[in-house]
Amino acid sequence: MLAAVAASLASAAVLAADLRWLRVMQREHYIAGSCTAVALRWAECRPPNQYLGPVLAAAGIVALGAWLPDVAAGGALLAAACAVAFPVGLPLAGSPRRLAWTPRLRRLAAVCVAGQGLMAAAAVAGGQPAAIGALAVLVPAVVDGAALVMGPVEALAARRYRVAARAKLARVAPLVIGVTGSYGKTSAKNHVRGLLGGIFEVVASPASWNNSAGLCRTVNEYVTEDTRVLVAEMGTYGPGEIRAMCAWLRPEIGVITAIGPVHLERMKTLDVVLAAKSELLDGVRSAVLNTDDERLARLADAAGCAEVWRCGTKGQPGLDVSLEREDDSVTVRVRGEIAGFLDPQPGVHLGNVACALGAALAAGAPRDKVLGRLSELVVPAHRAATGVSDSGVVVIDDTCNSNPSGARHALDLLVHAIPEPGRRAVITPGMVELGPVQDAENRAFAAAVAGAGAQLVVVGWTNRRALMAGARDGGAEVITVASRPAARHWVRSALSAGDGVLWENDLPDHYP
Repeated sequence: MLAAVAASLASAAVLAADLRWLRVMQREHYIAGSCTAVALRWAECRPPNQYLGPVLAAAGIVALGAWLPDVAAGGALLAAACAVAFPVGLPLAGSPRRLAWTPRLRRLAAVCVAGQGLMAAAAVAGGQPAAIGALAVLVPAVVDGAALVMGPVEALAARRYRVAARAKLARVAPLVIGVTGSYGKTSAKNHVRGLLGGIFEVVASPASWNNSAGLCRTVNEYVTEDTRVLVAEMGTYGPGEIRAMCAWLRPEIGVITAIGPVHLERMKTLDVVLAAKSELLDGVRSAVLNTDDERLARLADAAGCAEVWRCGTKGQPGLDVSLEREDDSVTVRVRGEIAGFLDPQPGVHLGNVACALGAALAAGAPRDKVLGRLSELVVPAHRAATGVSDSGVVVIDDTCNSNPSGARHALDLLVHAIPEPGRRAVITPGMVELGPVQDAENRAFAAAVAGAGAQLVVVGWTNRRALMAGARDGGAEVITVASRPAARHWVRSALSAGDGVLWENDLPDHYP
């Protein structure tokens, strides 16, 4: 009787936990392995999950003890309770981004439940109903496994959208400009659109629609018969993805903004990052590279393209496009000749502007018209965008950023915007997906914040230890808050007119 009750409760716990982990998988773009990685991150970072995680695992093992039925049933009951609770702080339903029952998610959920049902039936048929408690422990791994199984199925389902997009591109025949980079690609994409808009009919992939599905949707929904230029932002989690997108997009111009440790968690080394991003240049006629980056400078020398545009801000010899800052003005040079002067909008990253200018010129846009639009370029939303709150606090919104270079750039903006004695504050959960250098980069950034005389407010637990250690290295104290709303409350109570706050990065709520 106890075993039957335990099996029933464990089955209910499995279904409840499915909701949590299916949502995590959806937020992680259906990448197999994500749920297990997230579960381990919560178990490592946030109390009391350091204790609850091992208890959950131990209870699952006890539930397999067929030789002690009552003990196994007790283990199953404990596993059921822990599976519903773990990880503490990550709700079942989620807020504000709740589970969206898309067709893809429904297919994944069906495979998960079917697999769990088969395993539960096998446990009952084998006379070990309490073993279902062990299944409650394995929900993240089961969801990962289902995502792995469904990968080829989803790729086949997406094929019709890709075929339609490829057919439209063949009919309309726009000039395709591909833009990638570890960071800066969204800004550069928007700048290319800004420079070419009004000269040509331009479509740029919206927001961060930078995977195959997003680009298919861009073509199918936004490209029209009048479109002359398509600017396609391309992201990647590893080698092969950009090459696959290029196979049907067929860009003529390829722009690479930077190579850095973003997604190093998945790609392991910067050489792999460079190789993955360089796939964009296969088959293009023009490569546009930010040669401020040493790796891209070497790539420019080795690129087999018909035309290479070397772009930068450091004034090194041989640049095709150079934007060199002198005090508050920027000198614009094209192939060594002064082409004009620029007073850029606050927060605009000159390296990205240089790449956009190179791409626009490579696209054949009239030079004078393009140069005349440079001063109109603005920072994309949430990427070092500067504003002033109703209370008079200067706000630098860099919440869509998670890389060391961009974080330092935004911190420099804060220092420049708020001279002493104004108070400076940096609100951040830290940077993620930096692999083996994540702790070191967060520690270095926190030390830089302290060195800038800014108050560091750490949100959440993901990088709390590294950020606190870095602030101590810089001789500063840290304020810790549990959530972004709590950080907003701190800003309202602590800062006033003449002060400034940098919101650096924002993590989704499935991060601890």
